[in-house]
Amino acid sequence: MLREDDDGWSNPKVLTIFALIFLCGLAAGAAITRSYLHSRMAGEGVTATMDAARHYGVTRLKTELNLTPVQEKTIMQVLDDYGKYYQNIEDEREDVAEHGRRRILDTLTPDQQSRFNKIFRKR
Repeated sequence: MLREDDDGWSNPKVLTIFALIFLCGLAAGAAITRSYLHSRMAGEGVTATMDAARHYGVTRLKTELNLTPVQEKTIMQVLDDYGKYYQNIEDEREDVAEHGRRRILDTLTPDQQSRFNKIFRKR
């Protein structure tokens, strides 16, 4: 039985507790999703497959899959193209990072530049 001064579900304390429980569950779910699912999904992409094929070796693929010469040539071309494409992306990423670093250094005083370089171990 409820007393007359008991508000039940409309009590702000009860609602606050339920809101906190909900937010904690939401945060835990987000953390689990980020750490577990995203790491699993990233490993199953095209990049992982291409790298695995390259490391496995075309010779082994040829013998285990019974590739024809045309298939072998095509696979070699795909792996080579992928390697070049990946290297270009990596080079562009490094160029963008260096451009950003230069812009940051240009806005700092010499003392700040020295400390910035010390923080990021760049000279």
